[in-house]
Amino acid sequence: MTASTTGLVRHADPTIRRKVDEFASALTRGDSILVRPKADYDGIDRVVATISGAAAAATGRLLVTDLESEELTQTIESVEHPESSAGSTPLFAFHTSGSTGSPKCVIYERPQVISHADAVIATLGLSAAENYVALPPMRFAYGLSIVVSHLLAEVPVTFADAEWGLPALQAAADDDERPLAVYALPQHTPLLLASDLAPDRLERLLIAGGRLSGASAQALARRFPRMRLTNMYGQAEMGPRLATWHGDPADFTEGLIGSPIPGVDLDVADDGVLLARSDHAMTAAMRAPYEAMEPFAGRNEAVRTGDRATRLHSGPHAGLLRHDGRADHVLNVAGTKVDLHRVTAIVQEVTKPLLVNVGTRPARRGGDLVPVVEIVPNGPAPSSTAPVRRALHTEFGGLAALFDLRYVDRLTLKESGK
Repeated sequence: MTASTTGLVRHADPTIRRKVDEFASALTRGDSILVRPKADYDGIDRVVATISGAAAAATGRLLVTDLESEELTQTIESVEHPESSAGSTPLFAFHTSGSTGSPKCVIYERPQVISHADAVIATLGLSAAENYVALPPMRFAYGLSIVVSHLLAEVPVTFADAEWGLPALQAAADDDERPLAVYALPQHTPLLLASDLAPDRLERLLIAGGRLSGASAQALARRFPRMRLTNMYGQAEMGPRLATWHGDPADFTEGLIGSPIPGVDLDVADDGVLLARSDHAMTAAMRAPYEAMEPFAGRNEAVRTGDRATRLHSGPHAGLLRHDGRADHVLNVAGTKVDLHRVTAIVQEVTKPLLVNVGTRPARRGGDLVPVVEIVPNGPAPSSTAPVRRALHTEFGGLAALFDLRYVDRLTLKESGK
């Protein structure tokens, strides 16, 4: 990377552009970097202090930024930083989405950040011949991977706010006649379908950050007939992108994640859990209550990802991997353990939706949590959720009466876009 990397990552907001340019300059100089969420959480001060101390031993300077605002950006200098360690390895840290609890801070060393970006560049064939626009938030795993890979490749990318109608995406497409390539989360499917983007304008869609449904892929292919699909699987701890499938959406089957990117090994354990080892994996992590950095073994040995997977043995995708959902998504509802993956599967079977998200809210009485099932229909919303509730009752009995079932035009998302 060179000083020319500033200005490669674009956004309509001038403050965000400045923050990203500061990030690019720090990455180029070899400073340590901590990317934080906008929202505070209990323990963030301990995370900043711990990583600042580690950065002092490595590079003497730590940029703390949310890549968006002046008030959450600070540069921490260490006056005790010895000159002899000026060539030590910079740290690069960011936060997980916190979708299954408190956010985890993942901590990388610079060589792994660079090697992962190189692998992504080679796998995706990043080229200035395409107009890249990104919808994911840039401060979490997928967004940061987009930022770093484009900085390293010196290929421009524009981040567009994921608002209903996608006006920023439309503006980026109108300003540039090159073939349009869009990075998105599965949750952005309804926004893309409802946008004013011309059907022949989108030529490449790069999805990561969640399991893409077959219904979503088919609906997107109908809406954008020239579109080629790249579906990626990853984990924040491992690079974060680990596997890629690329092809005609008509050939895509639900959960298909293809093959590992260079430097990554993937396998499936006897119990169906996906195992991963990555040359690009993090060094350590901090998780609640954020009292210490915990070493991570995923660079040297295969670790359980917490996701289920299948290696396909027949048909056109023989030898490729299919992501089958989380292996540990269990919620205690009124004293009974409910497998939320099973809830999702039942809802998908009954409604054939674009998207399903199973979250929780506090019960109106007591301290229990109630499952909240948001369903984005593949067409007009049905007038009643009764068929879904009946199917859930068959599986979960009277507990199904506690489920909060909602048809929505888009999912309720966190800061991470998930």
